[in-house]
Amino acid sequence: MVQDASDASRELSMHVTAPGMQERHDAVRFGTNAGRAAAADAYLPALDGLRAVSILLVVVSHLGLDHVVPGAFGVTLFFFISGYLITRQLIGALALRGRIDLARFYLRRVLRLMPAASVFVLAAGAAYLALGGHLSPAAWAAALFYGANYFDLWSGYHTTLPAVRHPFNILWSLAIEEHFYAVWPLALGVLWRRHAALWAVLALCVAVLAWRFWLLDACFRPDASALCGPPNPNPLWRFNRLYLATDARLDSLGWGVALALLEQRGRLPPRWLAWPAAALLAASFIGAGPLARDVLRPSLQGVALLAGMPVVLAGQGMLVRMLSAPACVFVGRLSYSLYLWHWGALMLADALCPPRFGVTWLLVGVSLSMLLALASFFLVEKPMLALRRRFGSHAK
Repeated sequence: MVQDASDASRELSMHVTAPGMQERHDAVRFGTNAGRAAAADAYLPALDGLRAVSILLVVVSHLGLDHVVPGAFGVTLFFFISGYLITRQLIGALALRGRIDLARFYLRRVLRLMPAASVFVLAAGAAYLALGGHLSPAAWAAALFYGANYFDLWSGYHTTLPAVRHPFNILWSLAIEEHFYAVWPLALGVLWRRHAALWAVLALCVAVLAWRFWLLDACFRPDASALCGPPNPNPLWRFNRLYLATDARLDSLGWGVALALLEQRGRLPPRWLAWPAAALLAASFIGAGPLARDVLRPSLQGVALLAGMPVVLAGQGMLVRMLSAPACVFVGRLSYSLYLWHWGALMLADALCPPRFGVTWLLVGVSLSMLLALASFFLVEKPMLALRRRFGSHAK
């Protein structure tokens, strides 16, 4: 998934308690530029809790429960949170300084994401080779430099070990997030000066939906367009064009961006919309065909999250207290490492404890997932904090 904006909400951190959320919103709407900057970077523990929900949906679905647990929604939710948090951070910089320090922003993103991802790619790739698998130089390059989603579409991360998953399949969502990070700060800097950011993002979300409609028609016919990727005997390849590609999934980040821009204007959707939003979210899971699942569902879920998220941002109520519980917050902070390493752990379980989804496989896979994720978090992510702080990060 994930790629993660785990500490974006803690950049230039201004720690506030849940009862202070209304003051934060007042600062956004009525305050000085400095007040808006501080409010935009206030740490919201419930968002870490939501990130915990998203990663647990993904992991549990990969444990053989994908027919009942919506792992794909976990990824969509993570995209939404990332779009919101990164945009809120960028808005804070614009409000405080009138510009985005692109060099420092990109350097902080590299230091946040690349160390853990690189260690995962090298270790999981080496383990796969030790098991007897084969990895081409292009497969390595795509995994290390955020091209995994398009490489998977056009070349394919096809495992060469029977019943053992490929170690790099999981990196598709991280590639999408990195593509977003590469483009959005530049675009926001231009759109901000023209006061056109919100309408441009909403137009993008509609355009991506229209693009998925076109891809549905173009890719699900015998003479599929070349834009769908090369013909592939795997029946999933047509669906993957709508699921894995940045150009077909960018709206999931866009709806989160729109939320941050609405918040900056003091025009968040009213909280009573949370109930219709919950109903829309539930309705998005109805239907299993490609139109419902691959075209409409991401947009319906994005709109539902946009309409319902103000309840979480308000910082009050039972839901917020549950999401802000220490266990939820910790899992949310662990989510990036857990997203990466649960896949590597399950690859090892595939090879060492067949059959897949058996009791031994499950015990080994879950245990290794947690151990490897914790090791990555404390031995790779945490030590990078000091270096990141040298370039403007206030993450804890």
